[in-house]
Amino acid sequence: MSDIKVSVIVPVYNSERHLRECLDSIRQQTLKDIEIICVDDGSSDGSLAILDEYENMDKRITVLQNLINKGTGYSINKGIKYSHGKYIAEVDADDFIDPDMYEQLYKAAKGADIVKSGYWSYYEEDKEVPLSLVKEESRFNPLKLNFKNRRDVFGFQCSFWTAIYKRELFFADPTYTMWNETPGASFQDTSACFILTALVEEMVWLPRSFYHWRVGEAHSITSTKWPFAVIGEYRRIENFLETFPRKQLPLRYILSRNRFGTYSWNYSRIAKEDRSTFAVAAAEDLRRDIDYIDLRYYTESEANMFLTWARNPEQFHQIMSKALDGENNDRK
Repeated sequence: MSDIKVSVIVPVYNSERHLRECLDSIRQQTLKDIEIICVDDGSSDGSLAILDEYENMDKRITVLQNLINKGTGYSINKGIKYSHGKYIAEVDADDFIDPDMYEQLYKAAKGADIVKSGYWSYYEEDKEVPLSLVKEESRFNPLKLNFKNRRDVFGFQCSFWTAIYKRELFFADPTYTMWNETPGASFQDTSACFILTALVEEMVWLPRSFYHWRVGEAHSITSTKWPFAVIGEYRRIENFLETFPRKQLPLRYILSRNRFGTYSWNYSRIAKEDRSTFAVAAAEDLRRDIDYIDLRYYTESEANMFLTWARNPEQFHQIMSKALDGENNDRK
C-alpha cells in the first residue's frame, strides 16, 4: 500500500444518476497509482449496486457502507481513515474530473502540503464556466502572504475537491482537520478548507481547471435543506483560532469577512420563513466579529450592513427582505 500516491474518497448518497460517469472519470486517471474509496451513506436507490459492480471491475476500488445515513462529513472521515495514499483527494459522486487531474497535481506537489487547482461550474445544458484564482503556478505559505493575497486565498470558494492534501494533515489534530460530522451535505468543507490552509507550510495553486462541479444537484452544498449548518462551520473555525493563538492574529480579520459574506449569501438563498431566525442567530456571531473589522476588506455599504446586522438583526431582516422581495418581483 505504500506505493499509493493519491487516495480518492467518493462519498455517495442516492447518486445513481451520475455515479458511473464519476467513477469512470476517476478510473481513467493517467496517474495509475491511486486507490478509490467509495463510502455509501445509506443510499436507497441503486447506488450501492453500481459501487459493487465497479469494485468487482477494478481492484483499486474499495466500497465501504454506512448502514444508516450519517452525512457527508462522517463519510469522508471514514474514507480518510481507511486510506493509504501519500495524498488524499475527494470527488463528489455527481461530479467528474479530467483524466490527467491527479497526475498534474501530484507532479506539481514536490512535497507541498496542498496542491489546488481551479474548477468548472457545469450546468445541465452543457454550459461550463471556469474559475481559478491564479494565472500561473504559484507556490507560497498562506500565512506569509500580504493582506490582499491572503484574503484571496482564504476567501476563495472552498472547493475542497479541486486539491490533493498531504496525508499527515488530517491526523495532526483530528479535532479540527477531519471534516465536521454534521447531518446532510451542506458546508462541511467550509471549516475543513480554512483550517487545513491555516496549518500548511507550503501550498501550490495551479491555474488550470480539472474538476467539473455539477451545479444545482439537490444534495450539493447549494441545497437549502440545512439553513443553519453554516453557523456551526464558522464557529468551528473560530474555536480553532482560539486554540492556535499564533494563527489568530493574521486570520481573525479574514474569518470575520468570510463569515459576513457567507452568512449574507446564505440569508439570500434560504427559505423565506427561515430568514428571520437565521438573521438573529447569525447576529450573535457577528457581534463577536465587530472588533475584527478590517475596512480594507469591505466596501462602505458592506461595513454598514455588517454593523446593522450585528447590532439590530430585526432591522437587517426588514431591509434585506424588502430588497429580496423586490428582486423576485422584478423577475416575474
